[in-house]
Amino acid sequence: MTAAQPADALYDILRGVAALTGNPIAADLARLVGKGAPDDLSIAFNHKQIASKRWLVDSLAEVMPRPEGPVWVLGAWHGVLGAMLLADERLSIAQVVSLDLDPRCAEVAAVLNHRHVASGRFRSVTADMMALDFTEAAGGMPGLVVNTSCEHLDDVPGWLASLPAGLPLVLQSNDYFREPDHRSCVSSLEAFKAQAGLSELLFAGALPTKNYTRFMLIGRK
Repeated sequence: MTAAQPADALYDILRGVAALTGNPIAADLARLVGKGAPDDLSIAFNHKQIASKRWLVDSLAEVMPRPEGPVWVLGAWHGVLGAMLLADERLSIAQVVSLDLDPRCAEVAAVLNHRHVASGRFRSVTADMMALDFTEAAGGMPGLVVNTSCEHLDDVPGWLASLPAGLPLVLQSNDYFREPDHRSCVSSLEAFKAQAGLSELLFAGALPTKNYTRFMLIGRK
């Protein structure tokens, strides 16, 4: 008997985890791996990435469980957060729009969220978040905009100034200054509050990790 190829072994393991837990995201992940997953999917699903997204979903369920319109996830990468939002029974979300600048992400996100694509609850878009005009967004104004990568933006206050007043937001950043691609890190939760300047704040918190602390705000522009 020959050993299974690594991808085949991972596929079998994920199918087993899906059967053991009954978790639909595990089943969808297994399906994606079976179809041929991108190399960086392991980063998108690593424990730190999932922990920060789990924290977001849990916090949103407490303070804003029923957004009044589609949820736009900016810098959404492979659509993992969208899958988690749509799978959580504490949340009532009509649709997730998963947006990323990298054109390779849209297809992967659509495969991962194939069940929700079929039902119309998920769509993936290739676009630059800095060029979005939410007043002209297809399907109307979003009920919530999520940006978990504020540290990557050149000008966080400038981006926020382009958004409609009163728009519900979930924002994350961190204090990982030594990462070269991080251009707008903040040193503390208070610094993040000052940078964002939200008119209404429903949640503010910090999630320490081994190398950095992630900060999150939920509120309105």
